[in-house]
Amino acid sequence: MGQPDQIQVWVEAVRRGDQSAAGKLLVTYYPLLRTRAAARMDRTVQAKHEPDDILQQVYLQVMRHLERFDGQTVDVFLNWVFTILDNELINAWRAAHRKRRDVNREQPIDGGDAASYWNLLDHVYADSDTPSHIIRKDEAFDALLACVAVLSDSHRRVIRLRFLEGLSVSETAARLYATKPAIVALTKRALDALRRSMDHLGEFTRGS
Repeated sequence: MGQPDQIQVWVEAVRRGDQSAAGKLLVTYYPLLRTRAAARMDRTVQAKHEPDDILQQVYLQVMRHLERFDGQTVDVFLNWVFTILDNELINAWRAAHRKRRDVNREQPIDGGDAASYWNLLDHVYADSDTPSHIIRKDEAFDALLACVAVLSDSHRRVIRLRFLEGLSVSETAARLYATKPAIVALTKRALDALRRSMDHLGEFTRGS
């Protein structure tokens, strides 16, 4: 890995639109990016893609939209690339499941049935200005599954236990070896993250 001073020089060059510097940063952090991609690919996507396939698309998007980066640190650069990576994972997931959009025949990831996912959707938008009853549910179901798949491990775990397995706060706390207040806070953060991911897709939350 490059020295901190050299990495900062590359970050500053990226801000000026230097593709060569961006490439050097992507190569430097390739192990981190590949690990993240591999960890967040579900089995359906893994059956069709290698992590490097996803990263190839990520690198392409980075180079195409380099002018959008205006950060000053490598952490900001990595968070920007992580966002692009997560979006590519969502796209790959949706493509892999495109032929399985019939909700009645859908087998959701992480356990639970269709009813439990609709319950989760209601919770996601419970405190939102967008009431869940106007969401285009034929496509929102696929979007919800994809967004759950790319949550962080802790967020995905609490979502699965609380809403897909239907455990209480106390039961979830016992399962995760945490306090009840910690589970309440974690659940709120997980729902907020899921809402942001759904809102990023946009077309499912504006109604018809």
